Amino acid sequence: MKRFILFAVVIALPGVQHPGNAQQLFSNLSASEKKLYREHVVGGQPDGNVPVYVRQGYVMRYNATYRIPEWVCYHIEKDYLKGPKREKRFSAFKTDIDTPDPVRTSDYTGTNYARGHMAPFFAMGGDRDGNSRYSNAEDIHKDPYDDETVYQANYMSNICPQDQDALNGAGGPWYKLETFIRKDLVGGRRSKELNVYAGAIVSNPDQCKILTNKHGATGIAIPDKFYQILIYQDKKTGDYITGAFLFPHVTSKKDLPSKDLFDYMVPVDSIEKETDLDFLHALSAAKQKKTESKTNRDFWEALASD
Repeated sequence: MKRFILFAVVIALPGVQHPGNAQQLFSNLSASEKKLYREHVVGGQPDGNVPVYVRQGYVMRYNATYRIPEWVCYHIEKDYLKGPKREKRFSAFKTDIDTPDPVRTSDYTGTNYARGHMAPFFAMGGDRDGNSRYSNAEDIHKDPYDDETVYQANYMSNICPQDQDALNGAGGPWYKLETFIRKDLVGGRRSKELNVYAGAIVSNPDQCKILTNKHGATGIAIPDKFYQILIYQDKKTGDYITGAFLFPHVTSKKDLPSKDLFDYMVPVDSIEKETDLDFLHALSAAKQKKTESKTNRDFWEALASD
């Protein structure tokens, strides 16, 4: 059987239309949504012309059957790190009423799995509406547009079950990669703008684990692998440099194959084989092959010590 691939408060704001229980084809997006889409999606949508949700800080393909995002992609630059702390009104997860049978934060209670962001909270800051104001947890009236960007990071539709100890908690490879992006790549001395794809994989649908709480099965799939693809465009040559990471979803650090983040690097081609997605297909065939056939480990490791 073909594998199944898996890769918020709603406020009416000027210029952004919420899709309201339906993902949208690009052709049906509003002008403002198309602008956001073009910021976040680079190299062509990896699954072709299928409907997506366009948020202010990311674009997402959601699978309602498995109740998790298949993939998300987001653009991040240094200004986007200037966001509020995850406290007070920004601390809570939000039910995403745009999605059918929406996941609630209580679905995860007592499951021993963390609520893992695909588009990370730390990347949702910035003065995105250009009004010289930034979102903060104290003043609900200061900057409602940028507040909404932050709220959308905590939509439960942006969440996958992740093991806290062996993946997204301190010392886990997902945690290490997000820290690398935040501190070294974007927040470092030679700050770089990136586009990032993040997604989850259920390798065998017939053996898919389902998140279970005290009330029973939730219908939320527990992926057995996660990936991220970092995409940097060289400003001089225009060429893309990719860094793809593939992580096993284990439940104990002792089952991790390595403590070194960069040992999880694979060519983008490997992610495509795992997912049946086609990243960067908007490039010429020659450029796509060149970009996706190697890990570029030396390039990314050098930035870790910058």
